[in-house]
Amino acid sequence: MTQKDTNTEQQIKEAARRIFHREGLEGARMQAIADEANINKAMLHYYYRSKDKLFTEVFEEDYLEHLAPVMMITRDPSLDLEEMIEKFVYTYFEVMMKNPRLPLFVMYEVSKNPDRLIDIARKYAPVSPDDDRSHKDMKAFTILEKIEEGQQAGYYNPVDPKHFSVSLIGMCAYSVIAKPTLKQAFGMNDEQYFQFMEERKQQVVDHAFRILMKPEYYQQRMTAE
Repeated sequence: MTQKDTNTEQQIKEAARRIFHREGLEGARMQAIADEANINKAMLHYYYRSKDKLFTEVFEEDYLEHLAPVMMITRDPSLDLEEMIEKFVYTYFEVMMKNPRLPLFVMYEVSKNPDRLIDIARKYAPVSPDDDRSHKDMKAFTILEKIEEGQQAGYYNPVDPKHFSVSLIGMCAYSVIAKPTLKQAFGMNDEQYFQFMEERKQQVVDHAFRILMKPEYYQQRMTAE
């Protein structure tokens, strides 16, 4: 492939990404992608004969570049749980603030085709205990296991690790997805919203710790800091 072909292909994918993020797979049209890329439809079909193939490439790139690094944090056995939570929250906010359409885009497409994300994710990391055997340095449920270990050690409340994990993701995702609603409800401009999101990182971490930790351990940890 020539440099010109590579540049054109990348131009098409970036245009398609903008369209897919706005319209989703079902709503996107090849003509709209061609227009966005400033090429004709015949050239678009020369590089990508089907919308589904183009979408799969864009979706996989989005996952690998943006989502995988965030999710891998919860699989990293070298981190203790509190480091893991803090790193996950801060990284999630940083990535999604740069790509604000991504969370809703992924949620919508996963609801339509859940196997697509699972198949892509499985290429890079385990997504179930059955996959762990081929990934010696990483486990699918590292964060859940670390919560259970802390409960057994007496540091953490008897919260359900699965519910805690879902709540943690929800606390991160909602304020990104609901940007227009939050700005309207709280009378914020873009600069104020950005400042709110900067503060939100630590708010989410602190709230997660309060849910997870027994009061005496929480106080001990805060005092140590």
